Amino acid sequence: MNIKKAWMISFLMILVLGGNLFASQITKVGVIDRTKILQTFYAESQGVRELEIMKEEIQQELVRLNEEIKMYEERKLAAENRGDEADALNLDNIIFNKKQYRQDYYRTKSNQLAERQKNLYQDREFAQELLEQIEFVALSQGCSIVIDISTPGLYWHSEEVDITNMVLQRLRSRN
Repeated sequence: MNIKKAWMISFLMILVLGGNLFASQITKVGVIDRTKILQTFYAESQGVRELEIMKEEIQQELVRLNEEIKMYEERKLAAENRGDEADALNLDNIIFNKKQYRQDYYRTKSNQLAERQKNLYQDREFAQELLEQIEFVALSQGCSIVIDISTPGLYWHSEEVDITNMVLQRLRSRN
């Protein structure tokens, strides 16, 4: 009877320990911050540098337009002070048109920037490369699943399961 108990206890121990080992292999989770990867990786790319140049050019044009409008406003004030209503009215019309142009310019250029940025971040070739590198790092770290930190319902994660920097290193080494 002692032998049966010993075998039964041994069998249960093997079952419990084996089950725990199996469960721990299945449930290893990795976490990535896809936004950080995109921002970091693209910050180093030619496309982002071009976007930054475009933003700077737009900003310079807006400054120039604002200065031009200010100059016309000063001229209008001077015309009003000297009593030249016709010139003041003409300048008021010019100011209105310049402000309308500035508003249209800003809206158009903002839309162009947003579209270029969207296209940059939706590059299919890069998306495929990102997926391959996530898969490589996940498998090398023994992860069964990888979750983006922006996933709804993910409230907390340990830094120990964050593979973001490893994926970034892989992406950088490939380029």
